[in-house]
Amino acid sequence: MNILNRIVSVILFLALIVLLVLAAVVPWTVIDTAVATLQQARTLLEARWPLSYLVFLAVAIVLVLIFAATLWFELRPQSKKTLSVSTAGGAQVEVDANSVQKGLESRLIQIPNVYKVRPKVRGRRGGVDVTLELETAPEVDIPSKVDEVSMAAKELIQSRMGLNVSNIKVLIKHGPPGKYVEPVVQAPPEPQVTPVAVPPVAPPEPTETPPQAQQ
Repeated sequence: MNILNRIVSVILFLALIVLLVLAAVVPWTVIDTAVATLQQARTLLEARWPLSYLVFLAVAIVLVLIFAATLWFELRPQSKKTLSVSTAGGAQVEVDANSVQKGLESRLIQIPNVYKVRPKVRGRRGGVDVTLELETAPEVDIPSKVDEVSMAAKELIQSRMGLNVSNIKVLIKHGPPGKYVEPVVQAPPEPQVTPVAVPPVAPPEPTETPPQAQQ
C-alpha cells in the first residue's frame, strides 16, 4: 500500500508542477484551454441529461475516494512492528522489532573492521529470521568475519533475549580504501612524581642526670 500511495502522490505532484509551469509561461493559453474544456464538458453534460450527470457523479465519487484513501494511508499512525515468536521453553512472546534491531546494531558495531550495520529481523513460527547488511574494511577475511558476526548475533538473540534464531543471512559490502580510519588509542601519560622536601630532624637534647646522694 505504501508503494501505491507513493505512485499516486508522485503522479499528482508531477501533474501539478506541469500545470503551474504552463500557467506561469503561457497563462492566456492555459486559461483559454480551461474555458474551452469546461464549455465542452457543459455541452456534453446537457446533451445526455441525466445519464451524463450520473457518469460525472460516479467519476467524482471514485476520485474523491481514491484521494481520501491515499491521504489516510499516508497520515494514519503507524503501529509498532512486533515479532511473535516462541521461546526455547515454548512460551509465546511478542518483542518490538526495533528493539531487536537496535540491540543487534549496538552489539555488532563493536566488532573490529565493521563500520556499518543494518539489521533486519522478521518473526516466523519457528523463531526469528535475521538479515545483516554490513560495511567492512576491504582487507577483512569474509568467511571468518561472517562466522564472527553470526555467532555474536545468535548469542545476543538467544542468550540475552531468549528467542530462537531460525536463519541468519549476512550481506557484506566493502567500503572504499581509506574511508574509515581506526581510532588511535593513546596511552595515558605517566604520572609525574614531585619530590617532597623532608625537613631535617633535630638531634635529641641531652638530658641531665641528677647527682646521687653520698652515703
